[in-house]
Order: sequence, then C-alpha cells, then structure tokens
Amino acid sequence: MIVVAIPTRDRAPHVRTCVASILAGDEQPDEILVVDQSAGDDTRALIAELESDRLRYVRAESPGTSAARNAAGELTAAEYVAFLDDDITVPPEWFATVVEELDRHGRPDALFGEMRAPEGQVDAKGLAISAFPVTETRVWSGMTPPSQVGFGAHAVLRRETLLALGGFDTRLGPGTRCYSAEDIDLNYRLLRSGASVVTSSRLWVVHHQWRPPAAIPRVYYRYSVGHSSFCMKHLLQGDRYPLRLVAVHALGDLKLLASAVRRRSFLRARASLSRAVGTWHGLARGWALFRR
Repeated sequence: MIVVAIPTRDRAPHVRTCVASILAGDEQPDEILVVDQSAGDDTRALIAELESDRLRYVRAESPGTSAARNAAGELTAAEYVAFLDDDITVPPEWFATVVEELDRHGRPDALFGEMRAPEGQVDAKGLAISAFPVTETRVWSGMTPPSQVGFGAHAVLRRETLLALGGFDTRLGPGTRCYSAEDIDLNYRLLRSGASVVTSSRLWVVHHQWRPPAAIPRVYYRYSVGHSSFCMKHLLQGDRYPLRLVAVHALGDLKLLASAVRRRSFLRARASLSRAVGTWHGLARGWALFRR
C-alpha cells in the first residue's frame, strides 16, 4: 500500500489543486493524507469540497514541514509514503508510474523523481528554484552529494526505513530557524546507511513557481542557511564529508556572482549575495544548534 502525504500551511488553494490533480489520475492511491498546520480553517474547507473518500485530513499542531512529514509516517501503516509539497501537481500517469518504478527497482527504500516547471514558465532570470531535472535513472551506491538524489517535495519513502532513521530532523526545514535542507539531510542519512535509493527519469511532477521575482534572493538565502546548517550538524558528529559539500556550495556562490556580472542582472546579483551570506550564517547557526 502507498499513501500520498501532503504537508501544508496557510496555502489552501495550492493544496486543493495538488489533491485534485492526484484524484484526476489514471490510478489513485488508497489514501491521500493532508497534514495541515494552518492557522485557520480554509484548508479544511477547501479539501472538504473535493468530496472524496480517499482523502484524510489531519490537523497537526507541531510546527515545521519535518514534523508534518514525520506525523504522516506515524499515522499510517502503509509500506510506502509518497511525499508531495502542496505546490506540486501530478500528471495523470503519476501514481501508476510510482507503482511501476517501485516494482521495477525491487522495492527500494527511497524513490525520487523529476520536478518540472509549468509548461511555458521560466524562473526569473534563469534562477531555478522550483525545478529538479532528471536526465537518466540512477541507482545510487556509496556517497554522493545528497542534493543530486532528489528532494522531499517529490519523494517516495519506505515507511519502515523512514522510521528507523528517526524521520526528518525537526530542527531543519521550513518552519524552523534553519529554513530548509531537511530533505538532503535525510538523503544523506539514507546513503550513509546503505539504503537502496533510486532516482527515476520516468517519474515526474510539476512544481509551481508562485513566488514573485523579488522574493527569490530570500529563498536563496534560506536554502543556503539550511544547507550549511545540515553540513555543520554532521561535521560536529565527526563526519568530514560535508567539508566537501560546503566547499562546493561556496564555489557555487562565486559562480552565481560571476554570472550576475556577466549578465548584468541586478536580481541575480542580489540572489548571489543572499546565497553567500546564507552559507556563512548557516554554519554559525548550525554550530549553535547542533553542538548541544
């Protein structure tokens, strides 16, 4: 059995569209679990309008995407939990492809897929914050940068493995002071544990970029804070591999700044500086948070 779980907070129209796309699929999961952390009742009301017995609405008080995902894992007895962010929509064949790919790859511990921008939409000034392209299927072995594997916005995880690893780290991710990287932290622990992990080029969703261009630098800052905090977490545990990840990320900061100068893009320059500041803020924040 595969349950689809969607954490959401104060984005009722997004999550309704997401759920509607799943219900319109060629095949549908037995259960779609919406874990709501919203302040009001708008999400509950819009979800109720869909009138499907496959829908299960759960109110979660603990803040953060990590806590919501962990709650989903604890609330179901399904073999797999397919996590989607609330700003995702799926094509009609998506769920059938999930089932096929799990069987094709011998029921792995984790299955990730592509995230595409909506047709005709290009992120502002080429600053991709919603897309994750997958050109070929990969079966991962050994260590690799965890951001190459996939992201929590589109991830199918064996529930037993998720629980055995302690779930998503609730100190990381949206709704925390570290803002992001709860998913690459989990990827890192999956790879470290020797779990079977697959990224499939046959599995894809649409990840909608709804933020205005002016918000993109702040998003880059938050991604960097999360990434560096995650790296510091594991460095403090005596793992030296994240030093490489920090170095590669810092080099990416410089490359983005160079591209801003080359393109004469003020938005890109702001994004590069925000990203660079986030890199070092994240290291400091991770030190303060995880050294305890």
